Amino acid sequence: MPLSATVSQSDSVYKRCSQFIPSVAYWHEIYFGINFPYGYPVGQLQQEANCKFVMSKDGYGSVGAAQITPSVWAKALPNVDFWSIDGSSKGQAFINKDAWKQASIKRLWVMFQIYNGGGLVNKEIKRAGGINNWEAAKAQCRRGVTHYKWGDISNCEINYDYSVKVYKYGGQYGNITESSQYRYW
Repeated sequence: MPLSATVSQSDSVYKRCSQFIPSVAYWHEIYFGINFPYGYPVGQLQQEANCKFVMSKDGYGSVGAAQITPSVWAKALPNVDFWSIDGSSKGQAFINKDAWKQASIKRLWVMFQIYNGGGLVNKEIKRAGGINNWEAAKAQCRRGVTHYKWGDISNCEINYDYSVKVYKYGGQYGNITESSQYRYW
């Protein structure tokens, strides 16, 4: 497991995210089965947008609590309202399932990184010897830098930090017992 991250949040973030639990649990059960640890996808919504319905300023048009890009997913998810709790949860579960199918190693940290940054993590795992090792995969990351008004940040840091934060945030939302089928690390 990677180095621990400090997690702080307000009660309002927790309350807002808790409203998603029934829908997130339902849709992830539909796509993954009853043993899926739905607390992590709720933590993912906290990481994506603090469980708020917002339009991203990422330049891709990502929307809603799950930050889904309609131009990419609208055809696969017709008539899904990404601006609602149920639609956002359904879209998130569908995309997580797609990411799970792409994952070269069937671990949740890989799935969440694919959701966030695409399949490059699979190449990084391969360069690290094809083993389940977050630190080794991160050491093989060769992504660029994103430029913000306040400074530059490595895309490797962004994507690898993402799975750590989803893990930390998800731990507070229930059903995070690991099954042999859905292990995080």
